[in-house]
Amino acid sequence: MHEKRSDVAIVGGGVMGLMTAYYLAGEGAAVTVLEKGRLPAGSSYGNAGLIVPSHLQPLCSPGNVREGLRHLLNPTGPFSIHLSPNLRRWAWLAGFVRNSTAAHVNYAAGVYRELAERSLALHDELARKAGSVYEYAREGLLCLYETRQALEAAAREAEELTRAGRPARILDERAVREMVPAAAPSVIGGVLQEPDGKLQPAAFVSWLADQVRRAGGHILEETEVFGASFAGKAVRRLQTTKGPVEADQVVLAAGAWTGRVAAMLGRPLPVEAAKGFSITYDRPSGAPSLPLLLEEARVAVTPFADSLRLAGVLELAGLDDRLSSARIHAMERDLRRSLPGLGSLKVREVWRGFRPCTPDGLPFIGRLRRPQNVWVATGHATKGIFLGPVTGELTARLLSGSPPDSALLKALHPNR
Repeated sequence: MHEKRSDVAIVGGGVMGLMTAYYLAGEGAAVTVLEKGRLPAGSSYGNAGLIVPSHLQPLCSPGNVREGLRHLLNPTGPFSIHLSPNLRRWAWLAGFVRNSTAAHVNYAAGVYRELAERSLALHDELARKAGSVYEYAREGLLCLYETRQALEAAAREAEELTRAGRPARILDERAVREMVPAAAPSVIGGVLQEPDGKLQPAAFVSWLADQVRRAGGHILEETEVFGASFAGKAVRRLQTTKGPVEADQVVLAAGAWTGRVAAMLGRPLPVEAAKGFSITYDRPSGAPSLPLLLEEARVAVTPFADSLRLAGVLELAGLDDRLSSARIHAMERDLRRSLPGLGSLKVREVWRGFRPCTPDGLPFIGRLRRPQNVWVATGHATKGIFLGPVTGELTARLLSGSPPDSALLKALHPNR
């Protein structure tokens, strides 16, 4: 095995790592992406593929804390927390609860708003280049409700979004039936988030990888980082299962594993894994024409050209990759209850993956204090596919020495 040399080594071949490599390679940097699996993989593979400028709340919120406590003993609840003797997870949970205030939610939503506006523009730009390769479309996202209380709260939020320039249309039961004939009588209304959309995540990641290679970047699959050597306060060489990789700068974009990799380099990060699930079916005859959110069940239903994906649920359970048949059956039961008119469903794939989460609900984007040549791009929870482009562009700008607004950097800094 021969030593490889790059300007930038990126640990992680998901959407964050590949978007960073895309923008860096476009500027002429010599980039090597190190992916421990095969592409496309990880949480960038089996998610719902939603583009959601309408959903700007952080994961930590008073409502999610209440939901987590309510489902503490329910193994099939939409948001569950697994307690364990792991002190690091207890510290993370304490920070999560501490940040779950209305004031912090408003602050974090403002940060996400700035990221969302830029990422939406970048997504549009990328899609113009890619054509129809990964089924990008912004025809709206329809949120469906089965309780009057939830619908009225959503209607108030829709009015606020519309005033903020993100049109959201409130639909009554009849209008929902016209758009989604498969909906159950229990669905009493909905909100159409008009700027939102979707893409096919596996195809998107594969397209990005191809673009990185075409720009001269290297992607080493099945290449796991297990150590490093240092020169002073900087990493000079990463030890991998395919041999050493030397680089001037290192970017950690390993998703839920970023905390572990950072600890290996001497700087642990509070990144907790939240397990999510998806079930992909052959496209049924009654598939909706646009993506849906079944709000009470907290699951998304995304139609693709030849398939339909049911995705959702958050389990704060560490890197436990076990599949629960009860969990999968509960998701399918919710789907059938809300959309009984879908027709017969043939399962193509059942998937689970880990979303990287931070205790304050905001991603980590920036340089560590030590090692001084290590950068981080992770912690986007459920917003990864949507915010991948702006994260990659922002990280590339930081590495090239042209940082954006300092207030945004402060909010996202991994040493905050």
